[in-house]
Amino acid sequence: MSTHLYRRSGGTYYFRRAVPFAVRPILNGRREWVTSLGTKDRRIAKRILPTLAIATDRIIQWAEGNCLEPCPSFPPVKAEEIPTALTDIWTATDAKCASASLTKLFEAYVAEQRIKPNTANEWRVIIRKLVAFVGHDDAKRLQVLDIDRWRDHLLVERHGEKLAREPGTVRDKYLSAVRATLNWAVEKRYLTKNVVTGVVVRVPRKALLRQRDLTEEEVRAILSGSLKPYPKLRLESGLARRWIPWICAYTGARVNEISQLRKEDVFSQDGIDVIRITPEAGTVKSDAARLVPLHPHLIEQGLLAVLNQRPLGPVFYNPEHAKKPSPSNRYIKKVAERLCAWIRDDLGIVDPNVQPNHGWRHRFKSIMLDLGVPERIGDTLQGHAPRSVGQTYGNVPLKALKRAIDAIPMISLEDT
Repeated sequence: MSTHLYRRSGGTYYFRRAVPFAVRPILNGRREWVTSLGTKDRRIAKRILPTLAIATDRIIQWAEGNCLEPCPSFPPVKAEEIPTALTDIWTATDAKCASASLTKLFEAYVAEQRIKPNTANEWRVIIRKLVAFVGHDDAKRLQVLDIDRWRDHLLVERHGEKLAREPGTVRDKYLSAVRATLNWAVEKRYLTKNVVTGVVVRVPRKALLRQRDLTEEEVRAILSGSLKPYPKLRLESGLARRWIPWICAYTGARVNEISQLRKEDVFSQDGIDVIRITPEAGTVKSDAARLVPLHPHLIEQGLLAVLNQRPLGPVFYNPEHAKKPSPSNRYIKKVAERLCAWIRDDLGIVDPNVQPNHGWRHRFKSIMLDLGVPERIGDTLQGHAPRSVGQTYGNVPLKALKRAIDAIPMISLEDT
């Protein structure tokens, strides 16, 4: 125990103990305890030392999760046995253990779990909204009633000219972000419970007024519109309007997976022209790269020839136009948002019950069913997660994927 005792040049003895590296984040980054024992007599210092050693033992045990009680204080001692100066270490440690910053917990969660930059940015805003609403940043002070009141506020709050948030948005976006953060904090023993767990948001069932696929009339309107010249657009924006709808139609990919496409992601493998959808280019929901064969109609229209004329890097946006280049830049999403606005405003597809960009995925799935393509092949093409343990075994051959893509009927823009 004398290892925690050391003497400074002036002759006064000090208690000094390093905080284990693993528990430093729990103690707000504290690296060590250091305090004067108020004496130059080694015998007196050694009598004082055990009290502090035992107290710091208890705090370390609590921080490591081996003590389920609240963060312990130093054991009570008689005033005449411990110099008054030692109360500093007790008070400072108790204060640090008594609170846990919600924003710091969130940042630690993001760093450890490697949350995608775009998701982290969206959730960071949500955490700040909660902190502003409850009026403090202490996760340990959060109560179920606080989350209940915040939920009710989110459901009725109007932001700008927009209507109040949908219940599904509050449940799946706002509460989900806080719930995930607090779950992680409980697992790491920063907190003893997650107050969001019992908070419920009732989401009314929406009437299904139409199928979510794009109709043939909508398909022809979008693809015909993509063939028109748009001389006032930037080169990359013009390419996006010309090619993204066609690529989505023949691959069933998510629009953001295509809007982030790079020249180097289109190549030939085993004699098959493919698109590589990869997290290296941006965001992929499954975080897994996949190859999708190119439909012959895309090649016939000259997609490969266009790409051959482009430099390496993104095809449908210019990173140099981003105001603040960063891994979380929303420029990729902006490409998709502009396409949606063009389809709504210029092409007149205004039905609120269909998503102009995502409708391609639903249409592709319907085509796969109509063609009798095995479900696993269709899911592999679209990047859907395996539906069973058995589907995680083996790989779908590229030739099988090509057969499915080649079977898709060529889209005719003539009225039938």
